[in-house]
Amino acid sequence: MRPRVDLSRAVLAVVLALPGLALALRGGPDRAAILLATAAVTAGLLLVDDFLRALGQPPLAAITTLLILYGTPLLWYEVAEPGRSAASFLAGAMVARAWVARGGRGRAVMEGSAIGLVLTAVALAAEAGRVRLTIHHPVLLDGLFSSSHGVLFWTPVFTVAVAALVVRAARGDRMAQAALVALGVLALASAVLRPWWAGGLGNARALPALPLLARGLAAALDGLREAARRRPLRVLAAAGAVMVAWNLLFMAQYRAEMVPRDDTVAFPAVAENAALLVAAAVGSPPAWPANWLFAARHRLPAGRYDRLGGRDLLAALPAEIDIGDLDSDQALLAEGWSVRHPCLGAICRVVDPRAVELRVRALGTGTLRVSVDGATAAAALHPTFGEVVLPLPRALVHAGANEVVLEVSPGSQALVDALRLLPREGAR
Repeated sequence: MRPRVDLSRAVLAVVLALPGLALALRGGPDRAAILLATAAVTAGLLLVDDFLRALGQPPLAAITTLLILYGTPLLWYEVAEPGRSAASFLAGAMVARAWVARGGRGRAVMEGSAIGLVLTAVALAAEAGRVRLTIHHPVLLDGLFSSSHGVLFWTPVFTVAVAALVVRAARGDRMAQAALVALGVLALASAVLRPWWAGGLGNARALPALPLLARGLAAALDGLREAARRRPLRVLAAAGAVMVAWNLLFMAQYRAEMVPRDDTVAFPAVAENAALLVAAAVGSPPAWPANWLFAARHRLPAGRYDRLGGRDLLAALPAEIDIGDLDSDQALLAEGWSVRHPCLGAICRVVDPRAVELRVRALGTGTLRVSVDGATAAAALHPTFGEVVLPLPRALVHAGANEVVLEVSPGSQALVDALRLLPREGAR
């Protein structure tokens, strides 16, 4: 009797192996490494498929497995950086398959902690001998949300998977609870190391945890399918909301003259402007809520987190901040600096400590008093325009909202035309 061949699994295996095989057939010095990485990744993905089927999600197993390959950095570590990272994914898939095979009979915290430690050991073993790792204070939020190899920032599908695991865990799913604990152990272990990432794209340390994230991704797809079946209008409303948001962002660009009013414009420019508007208003969505916490703690716009989050100069000593470098300046400098100047073969900026003065142009009768954070000036008003001049130390004027109070004497009237903030002449 011939063994039965599962045709769907055979087709899935071919689709999974196709990118690596196609690239290897082109030849090149990395051909053998790509073939080995492809074999490891394909075997691991088939184990993920088994893992999801064993958890009772056979209809979504194949599509989730394909998303794990094409929607995460896994494909990169198969064809662009083939090596031990692909093997670490296979090892993580074997751990997940063995876990579900034994039924997950332990307590969620204990079992999750044990799995997390095993996955951490697998991830660090893949880095052995490549870079020197040092232990520092944990930077969990930056390791997850910063643009510097933050796992969730670089791979938004992970955010969807983690959110779905949280929902299932809140409903009492013990395996989802254990998976979250395991992911937390791996994330915390990575956060105390410098560098807190491995590999070139995203963070290769997340690869052994992909099977656990696949569990959450399958749950998210299942929830989306059920929502579309039971309440299709809500799905259509969500799609319509995206179109409305795009239209509002386009209107904001037009109003701010970020796009030509009577000429053509390239789509990449419109998309970039839309992203800039969103980030300036509420911070980058992939970095939520870390950028909000950053803004509240440091009293800076949430959009600054993209450039500042993930920079740990103390962990990279000796370190240097290159004043005059455009990328570095945009990330690190606040107000009080001049434009760039050449200085003995280098590019410098002048520290600008100049005091400023507030000039209020008004006419009327009586006396007008101007106050800013304790500094006060007053002047008599006349039927013709005059100015009330208030000298201000630079420290009193800060980025963001500044409160200016205008008061008139009893029985007086002030007609204000303009307020101007100017550098004080000769104040250096």
